[in-house]
Amino acid sequence: EGNLLLAVGGDSAPTQYSPLAFTNEGGRGEDEGRTAGNTNDLRGTILRIRPQADGSYTIPEGNLFEEGTLNTRPEIYVMGNRNPWRLSIDSSTGYLHWGEVGPDAGVDSEEYGPMGYDEFNVAREAGNFGWPYVIGKNLPYNSYDYETGTYGEPYDANAPVNTSPNNTGLKVLPPARPALIAYPYRVSAEWPILGSAARSAVGGPIFRRADFSSAAPRVFPDYFEGKWLITDYVRNWIMVVTMNETRTEVNSIERFLPAEQLIHSQPLDMDFSPNGDLYLVEYGINNQGRISRIEYNSGNRAPIARAGSPKKSGAAPLQLQLSSEGTLDHDGDGLLYNWTIEKNGTQTRQFSQENPEVTFEEPGRYTVELTVKDPKGEEDSENFEIVVGNEPPEVSIDITSGNSSFYFPDSEINYTVSVKDHEDGSLTGGEIAPGEVAVTAEYIPSGMDKEQLVMLQRKGTFNSETILRHINAKTLIAENNCLACHLVEGELVGPAYIDIAQKYIGDPEVYEILTHSILEGSNGKWGSEIAMPPHPMLSPTETKQIIDYILELTSSEITNPQLPTKGEFQTSVREKRGGGGRLASFFPTPYEMGSYVFRASYTDKGSEKVEDLQLTGNDFVLLRYPLLSPESADFISAEGISYTPSTNDPGFIFTGEGGYIGFENIDLTSINEINIGAINRFWHWSHFIGGTVELRLGSAEGKLIGESKTVPPAPKGEKGPFFGEATGKPISIDVSKVDGIHDVYIVVRNAAADKSDALMIMTGIEFKQ
Repeated sequence: EGNLLLAVGGDSAPTQYSPLAFTNEGGRGEDEGRTAGNTNDLRGTILRIRPQADGSYTIPEGNLFEEGTLNTRPEIYVMGNRNPWRLSIDSSTGYLHWGEVGPDAGVDSEEYGPMGYDEFNVAREAGNFGWPYVIGKNLPYNSYDYETGTYGEPYDANAPVNTSPNNTGLKVLPPARPALIAYPYRVSAEWPILGSAARSAVGGPIFRRADFSSAAPRVFPDYFEGKWLITDYVRNWIMVVTMNETRTEVNSIERFLPAEQLIHSQPLDMDFSPNGDLYLVEYGINNQGRISRIEYNSGNRAPIARAGSPKKSGAAPLQLQLSSEGTLDHDGDGLLYNWTIEKNGTQTRQFSQENPEVTFEEPGRYTVELTVKDPKGEEDSENFEIVVGNEPPEVSIDITSGNSSFYFPDSEINYTVSVKDHEDGSLTGGEIAPGEVAVTAEYIPSGMDKEQLVMLQRKGTFNSETILRHINAKTLIAENNCLACHLVEGELVGPAYIDIAQKYIGDPEVYEILTHSILEGSNGKWGSEIAMPPHPMLSPTETKQIIDYILELTSSEITNPQLPTKGEFQTSVREKRGGGGRLASFFPTPYEMGSYVFRASYTDKGSEKVEDLQLTGNDFVLLRYPLLSPESADFISAEGISYTPSTNDPGFIFTGEGGYIGFENIDLTSINEINIGAINRFWHWSHFIGGTVELRLGSAEGKLIGESKTVPPAPKGEKGPFFGEATGKPISIDVSKVDGIHDVYIVVRNAAADKSDALMIMTGIEFKQ
């Protein structure tokens, strides 16, 4: 209809309950009687206006207050909002839909009123949705006396009265409208499918078939007609809401694509495209964000080809059994297999078996491709390269004394490198000289994980010349358009990175200064009036990685020193520079939580028969700081975990019974205890019921080597053992009698828990000597 709708937050300091109290010392920011409860204020509302061609706007009919009504704003369509976002209009009914983020209280309060709820709301017409006087399904807060600073009887949801001295609008407000859906931190009795954890309700689109042309190729089926797709930004789910015809009640809530795991990202926004596809924006930490396109396929689905072999290179003749393992067809159709082998662009052989045996007689490079086709002609292909005439070198680097998983302050690491090559000989036999083997040990201040190193190996960029410590920083700089304003050397729009590094040499506040400039932007520091844009999406870890890279540009240590193939290495720890992120908040440490990467590589001499057949073998050992975050686990149970990938707040929550995480190949040599941050009472999340933490080897049901019970939460209204200064104190499990390398599992149990009860927040796992 040409109207513009705007969601405006309530503009107050975060509080656990209704924000009404305030002080006169600049403290009006906690009184939402001046904003969301004020009929004469645009904050805490959804506005509806009709823009005009000359830049002005008019007021459409049907807003909450008619133009000219004393002490009101006619732009207001909906008032009584705390934090409304992701607005959608139902094209069939014209009704407005949105999500609303509520306050933080985890329990009801006799003094203040109800606990916090997030809401999903539908406005069929203009109205007041109650905040800050009611919440959820019109649960009233206790009235506040601004003269005495005390709380009294509950507000009347049918006629809330705004007595705030900061109120410039009507005193008696329109009746409050209840939320369509309201859910707290704990499991909702009405809708347990919504789970239990932190909350951040996000609205989403309403599906109507009539919104798409008849030629749209992939429109969702009629099953979704009139349904509302909603998300929770931190609980990482998408739900489908079915409502009654008047949109006043919910008939059912079900998961959308329940098999999809959104555990590493946060669904932030979604909408349908004209061709029927659903686009989903997932915000993610550590480069895990993405935009996904979800297509509906009403007919035949194409097969998926997977091609491989046990070896990708070897001496001639090379006999291999090609493998189609992993190839699938979601419809269960029988597939036709076609393998082709090419050398120098010419096809040499073809096979129709699923897993044919092939012998490569002649040296050279071959391309092997598998194509699979279903009965309706849909097909898919995958290929890979085989190198014949040269066996790849076998390189290994082993820690012979010291811990092979973690580094500790001033500890001695003994290592040895071995190299064997079918054609060249071996390092121990003397055919390969030690000087031909590249061995390095590099310290990465911001840390490194195994997946990153394996990915570099796959890309073929994992050699001794690759400087690992700034790979993440360079990627972040490229992805965030920093190169549009800055060069490493030479002035562009902003100063060169090397000039920034030189300016702040020795400045003890460099991390605070540059963090502020990166996250919030800057202007005029270098004599230019051109503003540098802010980058608030960067996490503290990512920001520190960029700063580390910039500051090291003035360092002479730009290469990795070569090490002997056998020797001793002295580790060290560095004082923490910049923020330590969430882990450091709960396990305070004066040190950087970096990583050491030991690398060994050898490039063989190739083949006498064929040119350009040199192959490189490499190996690495990753030594991490002995403090791991739960979200970095190698194994995470499909159920029993509610994971919020937050950078500053705890968000790895165990729910129900038997949730677990596991870490692969952990060396427990010289480890005497494992401290596990397991909080069951934290600020406003006071509904955690606690449980037993088990430490097991091999699997979640493997050998039990230790367990500890968490202290149950304190009674309502009292500070528990993990509150205030004690927040984050870990539980300790003795592992001094266990040695060797194991898969270590942490299992959280509480047999009395319901499936969605929240047991505890896990903050970190510390390995101590």
